[in-house]
Amino acid sequence: MTPLNYASKGLLATLALTGMFAFSSCSKDDDDTTVDPDATVKIVNVLPDAGPVDVYNGSSKLNSSSIGYGEATGYLNVKDGDARFDFKSTVTGSTVLSAPVDFDGGSYSLFAAGETDGNATVGILAKDDLGAPASGKAKVRFVHASSDAPAVNFLLNNNAVISSAGFKSASEFREVDAGTYSLKLNNASSGETVITRDGIVMEAGKIYTVVAQGLVSPTPVVEQPFSLNILANN
Repeated sequence: MTPLNYASKGLLATLALTGMFAFSSCSKDDDDTTVDPDATVKIVNVLPDAGPVDVYNGSSKLNSSSIGYGEATGYLNVKDGDARFDFKSTVTGSTVLSAPVDFDGGSYSLFAAGETDGNATVGILAKDDLGAPASGKAKVRFVHASSDAPAVNFLLNNNAVISSAGFKSASEFREVDAGTYSLKLNNASSGETVITRDGIVMEAGKIYTVVAQGLVSPTPVVEQPFSLNILANN
């Protein structure tokens, strides 16, 4: 009986040590595969004459489904540092925009803008402040992504929020009272109203980006007309 007891105890000790080793190895592997991303980026397609696009970082496709005009991806994981994102037509596979980017932690939005005609496309990279607004407030910013529109003032219920915003500009987020708003763009030089959108609800706790997109003088059928697009960042 004694030899059997000693053998059993030795076997149990061996199994216990083996189990501890296996558990420790598994934990290390889990740690290696759950590293937080360096940064995140939301891709927004506001190219007025490109149609749906796919986005590549080198040979890696970033989006899971094609991004239509006026549409945005969710936030995608990216590495810090310099890179170049190539926007390719989903239909033809041709590159319509090659945009240099530089990430340094946090969250971003990258707007693909400008006309493919004449190779006049551009990437607008904006840092996103995703911190929650104060109680009863929403946050809003304005991005000017229309290549043939003048510099504009951005108004909420006839109150100027952003002044003299030109093409390729992205404002900081501003806190506003939650509620229903009339959004308006005025020509920064003449004061003439360029476009208005009424009945826009901004909910408490939400973060919004208002994008001026399309072309003031579009070619029929081929190009998208000037409009205001409201995107939620959270």
